[in-house]
Amino acid sequence: MAHPPHHPIRRLPPATASRIAAGEVIERPLSALKELLENALDAGARAIEVRVEGALDQFFQVADDLEDLDRLDSLGFRGEALPSIAAVSRLELSSRPRAADDATFLRTEGGAVLERGAAARAPGTTVAVRDLFFNTPARRKFLSSAAGELRAAIRMLEAYALARPDVALRLLVDGRERFDWPAAAGARERAAALWGARHAGQLLEARGERDQVVVEALLGLPEHARATREGQVVIVNRRWIQSPSIGAAIRQAYGNLLPPGRFPAATVWITVPPARLDVNVHPTKREVRFADEGLVFKLVAGTCALPLATLQPPFSVVQGGTPEPAEPRWADRVREKPGQTSLGFGPPAGAAGGQQPGPQATEPFSALGETAVDPGAVEPELWQLHRTYILAPVRGGLVIIDQHAAHERILFEEALARMHGAPALAQQLMFPVLVDLSRDQFELLLELGPSLRQLGWDLRPLGPPTVVINGAPAGLKTDRPGRLLQDLLDGVGESGSGATPEQIAEHLARSFACHAAIKAGDPLSTPQMRALVDRLFGTTRHLRAPRPRRAAPALRTRLGLVCARPAT
Repeated sequence: MAHPPHHPIRRLPPATASRIAAGEVIERPLSALKELLENALDAGARAIEVRVEGALDQFFQVADDLEDLDRLDSLGFRGEALPSIAAVSRLELSSRPRAADDATFLRTEGGAVLERGAAARAPGTTVAVRDLFFNTPARRKFLSSAAGELRAAIRMLEAYALARPDVALRLLVDGRERFDWPAAAGARERAAALWGARHAGQLLEARGERDQVVVEALLGLPEHARATREGQVVIVNRRWIQSPSIGAAIRQAYGNLLPPGRFPAATVWITVPPARLDVNVHPTKREVRFADEGLVFKLVAGTCALPLATLQPPFSVVQGGTPEPAEPRWADRVREKPGQTSLGFGPPAGAAGGQQPGPQATEPFSALGETAVDPGAVEPELWQLHRTYILAPVRGGLVIIDQHAAHERILFEEALARMHGAPALAQQLMFPVLVDLSRDQFELLLELGPSLRQLGWDLRPLGPPTVVINGAPAGLKTDRPGRLLQDLLDGVGESGSGATPEQIAEHLARSFACHAAIKAGDPLSTPQMRALVDRLFGTTRHLRAPRPRRAAPALRTRLGLVCARPAT
């Protein structure tokens, strides 16, 4: 019997081994920036400045006032970040202790030292990273768009600004200052700098302690909830982490204050004895493991639930002599108050708050109003099942339509047409609405400004991160344009803005359609159901919703249309 040939184990060249090791720590440009920021914070910096030129993978620099790189002692994986970044970039480092007369600089390329010597610098340390992944072209193919990576970096800087209110943070992009947050006395003061004093003043404080574990939180009101978990910041021992378990505990604290599909906006600080926390779960340090997961979960949920229990839904005022309407759910009343705007359920074209459609304006987006019916025609009967599905009889069978997916498909195709044609009507609001966005939402709004105008939004940035809504797309069923705008931005941010105009337009149209469409649970009249069916069959792909969905049982699939087998 022949034996396979023997192949000895060969040692990899040092350069190859360094690039492989770097790949475990530096997954993307954001990872490199995060490592350098954590190094500066861990070394005791009191002021940090981040500069970005072009894109994060092209050039970024982190400068601070720390004295000694050797002081790195608390955020784990010490000594690994700088060599890992140097192995896949062109890196320059200069540092000067306060007691030294001069700074020392080092310049490397792909991990090899090219130059070192003395330099002029004030006390502190500067690390500049150029051409990230220049020697690993395969990794560059999978990088996110420059704008998407920058938004992720701003969210990361925002999280560490909350983790360390005592540290000043400044960001400049292409020479323009994006923010300058001075050191703050506490978390609420830092929150005011990030999101504005009006929003910070509405946050609820919470604090709890059990068995040497301390939980502190700033909780958003139910109306601050978002369509994604992007509004949640979890900090453990001054480290920003991702934790589905902590996120679930926060959501449990809100209970029925939020409807399904809405996620609280909250910042939670957890302090745990270091011996009861494993920070070396992942090389990027984005995950941690608690020695007692159950204790932490219960403490977070219980601590956050206490201030939320004091919230009371507003009273309903009913005029005398009129039947009392069904009590609306709390979750439907904690948003912007109905009546603040002039948006209705399908206003006629041209009735956009006095705004007359000009030659460049198009018809409003499809609202589910009544359609013209021939008095002599016999219209088929329609039914609504569980306020979610429309049942329509056809010859030899039954058509079952998911009302949300159907309206989503209609709005998606209309939105795409607006993006590539004349702008949609903007219906002016009776009272402009102020909306406090997160920093990453605000940056995304600035990026998408022209496209949002095409859809019919009339927006004016008031100052980071607040925006004024003067008008919203005409023809939509919404009396809460602020929530719709935030959900739209969350949807685009979750999928990425794309690198081409076509991708940006598709992401925006998909998010707009999803959040502007009628929802499961919305009651529809027979004329509205008929209008929805007619418009659905006028689309190009009425059998598909515009967004990919998770698999589900047959009648609950998110197909725009499902046909049941005819009876035999």
